[in-house]
Amino acid sequence: MTYFDNNATTPLDPVAEKAWLEASRESWQNPSSPYSSAARAHNRLEDARERLARLMDADPKQIVFNSGATEGNNALFQFFQRFDPQGRVVVSAVEHPCVLASARYCFPNQCEILPVNAQGVVDISGLENLLKNGGIALVSIMAANNETGVLQPWPEVVKLCRKWSVPCHLDAAQWIGKRTCAGMGRADFVTGCAHKFGGPKGVGFIKISETYNDFQCFHGGGQEDGHRAGTENVPGILAMVAQLEERERRMEETATAWVVGRQVFEHRIKELVPGTRVVGEKADRLGNTACLIMPRFPNARWVAQLDRLGFAVGRGSACGTGKAAPSYVLAALGLSGEEAKRAVRVSAGWDTTPDDWRGLADAFATAWKKLRAEQQTPTTATVISI
Repeated sequence: MTYFDNNATTPLDPVAEKAWLEASRESWQNPSSPYSSAARAHNRLEDARERLARLMDADPKQIVFNSGATEGNNALFQFFQRFDPQGRVVVSAVEHPCVLASARYCFPNQCEILPVNAQGVVDISGLENLLKNGGIALVSIMAANNETGVLQPWPEVVKLCRKWSVPCHLDAAQWIGKRTCAGMGRADFVTGCAHKFGGPKGVGFIKISETYNDFQCFHGGGQEDGHRAGTENVPGILAMVAQLEERERRMEETATAWVVGRQVFEHRIKELVPGTRVVGEKADRLGNTACLIMPRFPNARWVAQLDRLGFAVGRGSACGTGKAAPSYVLAALGLSGEEAKRAVRVSAGWDTTPDDWRGLADAFATAWKKLRAEQQTPTTATVISI
């Protein structure tokens, strides 16, 4: 099976696996315990915190390890619900479900939805108008979209929020590991998770602002400097940081290979399957991601055909798969519900080769022929008289 659904999750990379196994053997102790072996585990935990902070240009004290971006995003909105219950929050129309749902749950009548243009990029002038009007408790913007791969101008968003003294949160789950996280520490809050870039599942982090040092999500323990109770997952954390360092080292090489491979794929699939469109084609996108609107047939049928041909692709957000409604992300870009039901997401991995991209395009062509043939085959009904 050739895997093209890396925006949903990624296989455990050998670098992360090695770090996890080593830590599981040597640093399995509770890092809060009082004896020397636990102290060594604690030291490795703090070393990982410093290394992650250095990659992001942040202070190590601002890094809180957790179970992943969904926990971090939920915890953030719950914190601001307590901190500023009368304030309003601003989120874009294309945020991940765990951001939109959390914002609407915690601020049911105070959630401002920031529109995007036809390419999926947030309206910066609209954001500034909201900030000018005051009363904003938090702005939350994803750095890169999980369905389309479209990048948001997060440095501009951070700068605007600083100008108007409003805290800014970046959901960086899709960005980290695919683009450099250098400079992200300038945002007040940043959330990320390891399994999106080859690390283990169930581990992530939230970078918090020193202004909000009273941030707390779990109660019942003093771990993570009092910000999150619960014994830290030391092996998972060490594997995550080792993996991110590896991704950062190979960032330029990977980014170039992705863009070249995707360009060949998109050009080829348009020739082989006439009428195919690329969502956000004119925007800056993650190099590994292509969101396609197929000319005919529901995306579930495309996914099934490609699966039989040995290729795993997605229908959009894995967290939204199974819901009857079409993608709200694509609706925000102006696509109709009927068009959104024909959307197929392709997201390459770090070991994806040019042959994999070409093979995927050819598989789409084969699936196209099979789907049309199935539609043209008449259904034979048998009538039994009694």
